[in-house]
Amino acid sequence: MAMNWSVEGKTADVIRQSIDAALNQMGIPSFAQVGWEKDELCVRIDKAGKSEFRMRLKTDGSKIKIEETKRDISFMHKPFVGKVESFVEQVMNTVGAKKA
Repeated sequence: MAMNWSVEGKTADVIRQSIDAALNQMGIPSFAQVGWEKDELCVRIDKAGKSEFRMRLKTDGSKIKIEETKRDISFMHKPFVGKVESFVEQVMNTVGAKKA
């Protein structure tokens, strides 16, 4: 399932700062690394295989869309996909993003 959200009334920079603050407050799960590469939020898992989720911030009129751009899951991580999706969803709810 692709992860996509939208936020109205905020700039991409404000959303990025809000996401960073939420990650610092919630804490990143020990099995994941989360960071920015340009306008993409990257969630990586690098234990017993390599997996990666990427979400891009994109301006669309008065909205900022947060769209999944990549999902590459190793065989060993397939059971944990739901945990990663739940964690990302918590972060997005914290910053006021609505599921698209």
